[in-house]
Amino acid sequence: MSRAKISNPVRPGPGSDGRHATFCRLCEANCGLVATVSDGRIVKVEPDRDNPHSQGHVCVKGMAFHQVTHDPDRVLTPLRRCGGPGEFEPVDWDEALTDIAGRLRTIRERDGGEAIAFYVGNPSSFATDMAMSFGQFMRALGTRKGYSPGSQDTNARYVANYALFGAGMLNAFPDLTQCDFLLVLGGNPLVSNGSILYAPRIRHDLDAVAKRGQVVVVDPRMTETARRYGHVPIRPNGDVWLLLGMLRVLADEALFDLVSIARNANGFDFVKEQVSRIEVETAAIRCGVPSETIRDLARKLATTRNAAVYGRLGLCRGPFATLVNALVTTLDVVTGHFGERRGSTIFGHPVIAGHDRPSSGGYAEAVSRIGDVPTVARFHASAIMPDDFLEPGPGQTKALMLAAGNPMLSAPGGEKLERALEGLELFVSFDFYVNETSRFADYVLPTTTFYERPDVPYVVMNALMRPFLHYTDAVIDPVGEARPEHEIWQEIVARMGLEWPVRASNDFPDNPGIARMDAALRGGPVGDALGENEGWSIDRLREYPHGVMADNLPDPTENWRERLGNPDKRIRLDHPLIAGEFDRLWAEWREPEGLALITRRDIRSINSWMHNIDGLVRSQRPDLLVNHEDGERLGLADGGNARLFNDYGELAVTVAFTDEVGVGTVCYQHGFGHDGGWQRANAAPGKNMNVLLALGAGPDAIEFVSGTTLMDGIQVQLEPLRNVAAA
Repeated sequence: MSRAKISNPVRPGPGSDGRHATFCRLCEANCGLVATVSDGRIVKVEPDRDNPHSQGHVCVKGMAFHQVTHDPDRVLTPLRRCGGPGEFEPVDWDEALTDIAGRLRTIRERDGGEAIAFYVGNPSSFATDMAMSFGQFMRALGTRKGYSPGSQDTNARYVANYALFGAGMLNAFPDLTQCDFLLVLGGNPLVSNGSILYAPRIRHDLDAVAKRGQVVVVDPRMTETARRYGHVPIRPNGDVWLLLGMLRVLADEALFDLVSIARNANGFDFVKEQVSRIEVETAAIRCGVPSETIRDLARKLATTRNAAVYGRLGLCRGPFATLVNALVTTLDVVTGHFGERRGSTIFGHPVIAGHDRPSSGGYAEAVSRIGDVPTVARFHASAIMPDDFLEPGPGQTKALMLAAGNPMLSAPGGEKLERALEGLELFVSFDFYVNETSRFADYVLPTTTFYERPDVPYVVMNALMRPFLHYTDAVIDPVGEARPEHEIWQEIVARMGLEWPVRASNDFPDNPGIARMDAALRGGPVGDALGENEGWSIDRLREYPHGVMADNLPDPTENWRERLGNPDKRIRLDHPLIAGEFDRLWAEWREPEGLALITRRDIRSINSWMHNIDGLVRSQRPDLLVNHEDGERLGLADGGNARLFNDYGELAVTVAFTDEVGVGTVCYQHGFGHDGGWQRANAAPGKNMNVLLALGAGPDAIEFVSGTTLMDGIQVQLEPLRNVAAA
């Protein structure tokens, strides 16, 4: 073990003056931070240069997050709705919790647990306290009906995992430590810091890959990552044809790794049959990538010993998202770049109990009552949420518990979602802002920011390229009357006369999330086996405020097939889900018409909830990026206003001419259009692009097998807008 123990391991208590080592919980990177506290407030945040994983790296959001903790617009006392949307009055905790528990008990006894739904936002993914206790809250109330942003970002990847590996939540990623050729599709890791690629120093890793060999980014926009390493422009949602074209090149030129395929996979004949249906030249026309470029990429991938394909969010929000994600893995498998060696695509190092053993499931454990859409990772598709709330009948949602989410700006909705929220019998938001969604709530209950609670980087512990362990105490005590989510949820359950489903731990009697994490760590490959050896526990991690590298794990390429959920421990390339999506592709694909709208993200943004920090938002320009040729053809003016519209809605936008996007593609930043209880965010420019999205469970709204909201490559029209200001 590499521990880098500091000379004085005693941690200052929460709120004590001085420097506190901690870590950021805004994304998978979990970069180390040092927060300086004076008089109970965080007055300065620096990168933790003693953190052995992030080594002094942190993005601008992590450096600015303490401004959220001390934001004057932050909710610091329970609020109760007293009028129209956004009209609240303070109420004490006892009165709020008593009323909420009583109304939940009435709904549960009258309509059953499935009349209570939950929406859990993206920030919960990186907070152990919230993530671990949320499921217990659902179990206590007897409901399985949950919604999340997953259908706007990762569902298609999880369904592909389920089909290929027999395990929806078993994620693979490129091993950048030894990779010599990396093909990136639909990802912008210099802005996202990776995403299912747990590498806090992602730029350094990519620079090293480029120095050894090459990084190629395929994207409709010349992203920050593409600009630094190398860009292959592609038509929005054209990736399926690029990947099929590359596979056809491998078939034509006998570049498949037949030995690796025979050892690791089933269904190769099915893949060859499907690939035979498309010519490289046809694929090139459909994806907008020259045929010779397709051939070069395929040959480079097949002939480079240490290579990998990495696909992310841009592959997860189109009409064939599940098939595209399956093809990314298929390309790795048939070229011998999956699991076989370091520098390829791997499952990574598990460091907690359970993740070193076979996993399964994560798909279609239930279906929605509207449209019979299968659940993914136990969550329903967000696009059906308004209909679920509005449509009478058995199972209709009557109460919504919203935790750290803002579906008005992150999911399909608009006026229909507003009506759905207003029609609920009870709507409770657990958050530290009144946002565009929670302004319709009956109660907004103040929760803690990550500086006000202890935590463990739970999400990244299941698959690490460089195994790392970290624990942090709270840096300061909760501000105002804010409380950790688990305390609020346990109190509601108790007031309903129900039992919390998990027993308290003697070591962590007041925090069920940390207790479960401690047990998982101690029982895992690097744990202390509940006191039987000198491995790790949270109590021991307290002595290492900057975290530790766990470097005595076996090579992740050893026995990797044992982690597959498929009984035969082989990757299945011909799963019926994949076969069905191929059938749909051949039958339903049509040449797109008009302009295709894609989204983008700014390094200073994370979805919709960091826009109240002036230093982050003031320099952001959520303009509509339009290629010069399209702009001139449509009579638009650079910097002028335009009407962006389709069959579902319209926006007044400001146009910015650029060569970042190709002809036929326009690009807008998501997460804007604020109208909540945050003054600076409300003053920021930008509109809510989700009014252009279809709603419901039909083919215009989602990819059915994954519930994916169709958000990228949607067809739009654009025309000049005179004398009307665009926000």
